[in-house]
Amino acid sequence: MKFSHTLRFNAVPDWIDYYVAYDNLKKLIFQIEKERVEAATAYHRSEASSTVSDNNSSPNQDHDIESAHPSPPETLQGSEDTFLGALDLQLDKVVDFYSTKEKELYDQLEQLPNVLATTTTNGGIYLQEQQQQTEFEKSPLEKIDSTPHLDKPHRKMSFESRFSTKSEGTGGINVEAMLDTRSLMITLYVSLSELESFVDLNKSAFDKILKKHDKVLDGNLREPYNKKMVQESVPFTPQSTETLRLHIERLERMYADTFCGGKVEIAVRQMKTHLRDQITYDRNTVWRDMIGQERKTLNAHVVEQKPIKTVRIPFTKYKIPSDLFRQIYCFLISIAALIILLNVDIFHVREENYCFALLIFAAIMWATEAIPLYATSLLIPFLAVPLKIIRNDDGTTMAAKDAASKVFASMFSGTIMMLLGGFALAAALSKYGIAKAFASHVLSRAGTRPRWVLLANMLVAGFLSMWISNVATPVLCFSLIDPILRTLADNSRVAPCLLLGIALASCIGGMTSPISSPQNIVTLEYMNPNPGWGIWFAAALPISIISVFVCWGILLLVYRPDRCTPHLNKIKPTKGKVTYSQIYIMLITLITIALWCAETAMEDSIGSTGVIAAVPLFMFFGTGILKKDDLHQFLWSVVVLAQGGMALGFAVTSSGLLEDIALQIKDGIQDLDAIAILCIFACLILVFSTFVSHTVAALIIVPIVQQVGENLPVPRANLLVMGAGLACSAGMALPVSGYPNMSAVMLENSAGKPYLTSKDFLIVGVPTSIFATVLIFTLGYGILSGVGY
Repeated sequence: MKFSHTLRFNAVPDWIDYYVAYDNLKKLIFQIEKERVEAATAYHRSEASSTVSDNNSSPNQDHDIESAHPSPPETLQGSEDTFLGALDLQLDKVVDFYSTKEKELYDQLEQLPNVLATTTTNGGIYLQEQQQQTEFEKSPLEKIDSTPHLDKPHRKMSFESRFSTKSEGTGGINVEAMLDTRSLMITLYVSLSELESFVDLNKSAFDKILKKHDKVLDGNLREPYNKKMVQESVPFTPQSTETLRLHIERLERMYADTFCGGKVEIAVRQMKTHLRDQITYDRNTVWRDMIGQERKTLNAHVVEQKPIKTVRIPFTKYKIPSDLFRQIYCFLISIAALIILLNVDIFHVREENYCFALLIFAAIMWATEAIPLYATSLLIPFLAVPLKIIRNDDGTTMAAKDAASKVFASMFSGTIMMLLGGFALAAALSKYGIAKAFASHVLSRAGTRPRWVLLANMLVAGFLSMWISNVATPVLCFSLIDPILRTLADNSRVAPCLLLGIALASCIGGMTSPISSPQNIVTLEYMNPNPGWGIWFAAALPISIISVFVCWGILLLVYRPDRCTPHLNKIKPTKGKVTYSQIYIMLITLITIALWCAETAMEDSIGSTGVIAAVPLFMFFGTGILKKDDLHQFLWSVVVLAQGGMALGFAVTSSGLLEDIALQIKDGIQDLDAIAILCIFACLILVFSTFVSHTVAALIIVPIVQQVGENLPVPRANLLVMGAGLACSAGMALPVSGYPNMSAVMLENSAGKPYLTSKDFLIVGVPTSIFATVLIFTLGYGILSGVGY
């Protein structure tokens, strides 16, 4: 929970106006930050203009130009004075309220002995009632307890009930006055406790807002202001804190002497019960207010929602949402295609015909997302076994029981284990701030020129995609550039340029390592032998690096960020000492990557990259670095999607359909060179992955590519498969082309307007996609041929 929410959640509702206005101070910090960036931009522009006109200006004119634009240091000092003035006003407000409330409550406490003296004449209700205690009465606490005692035939009366049965003249007790006194003491105890909480919350508020100031504005106010101003003010001095605590303890003793026979622990328990009830009521009230405020801020009112588009069901008067209608329509098309193809003899072999029907059905379901992608994957085993498309090695139909075992065995392999190992590495690097610390330190050294900040962000996004996947990387990078986005002018071209650069670099980064994207996992499943990390890096890194630089150049040509905003806000590196947990995580990560890179050399002893993936899983979960909640946050939908694709691949291979398709394709391309074949498949996958998911493109096309490669006169299966796998990540021309693009297109500015449109992706994404694809079947072909593929 953010501290602003914590402050409101724990504040006394009636005193809310007297707490530190934390949100207002935070807005002021961001406004000062924006003004500084604008002032620095104006300063640099004035310097540039004075340099250009230096030959035509006299010394006096130069002096006038310099004086017309304040230098950054002068601007910094003025903004700091503005913040200090606002902070002093908040401190004065807190001090004045505390002083007034303190005097009021202390005066009430001083009057309590007189009230008690006029209410009772014999030193307290406990002493007067002790003489009348029966054998069934065990303790003074029971005198204010109305709970029936089941083990005794006597029912204790409550505090109020027992007083109501007595005469006012008996023992000199004024019943109504005693009840009023008890209520007064409890109310005073609640108020004193709330005053104590008021001091603690405001002390934390001052400390956190000063910390925010120093972090955002590169200041050094936190320690001196806390020491000289906050800690010297009346509410926050040790003497005031001690005095308040002593008054609370004095009230507890008075209540104990009057109602609990001097037993302070019983008195505290009773009074805190009332305090908890009051806090619960206050928090429920504040929580409702906070939810209402959030709804207002986010325009979440039900009455303000846009009307849902509906479609009338043909031949009926009923209407359903258009999205649901589209899903039903696509699902029915898929079912119709399945039924038709099940009854058409295309390949003259029943198993192949049925498998082809299943393949087309799954492809339509995945392409249209009639149901979630992972749900379609779960449907594949259910259809593959009853359709009896799994065959034995001798060509006979496999028994259902054996077929089910084979299908489920194909859904969990070393490749899936490596995917889980990659998730474990990503979770640990993200959870303990290692990825964020690395990115922020690199970006903090990028300077303030937009072109270099853009390049640094793209390189960081590409690098992090290698280790924490290109699904999580853009989210992290978008959060890191928030200090830049909030200081940009409205409609600035720098914001879409930065966001688009990060998204496209993350898409390109999806080809950099075997664990950087799900399509790479699918690609590895169809490569035999496994290429290992070394060969993958050798082919993918040069293509990725060159593609990132080309994309950077296209962005500079299209958006020209240096022209509109020559000076950007500088990203601050995260602060904090390196912990033993971070060292441990980095050590395990490096060991895992080293083993993956050397897997080919250790294949006889290790057997598979999946075995190595067990290292981070065990070392992180076994030592408590990652918890059960972290396991739940793994992208299990991606795992299930990959497993469904592997089940479909096994069915297509076992039925003989894949070999049959590959042989027919081979007849048309066997006279072509391998580079031409790679070019054809790369272009086909580029188109498919642009309009559909990268992973779905790999699931459908990569198995066919593998079979075509194996059936060539000179088998080149690994070359074609890896080239096709890399081409899956090259599709980035639309907002739906991959997770990074989908994350970027959803971002909005403070006014609720999206930063990016489809036009932005088309202008930059199309040439970048084409260039990356050309690199794959030229440079990639040369590298892969050089390593023996």
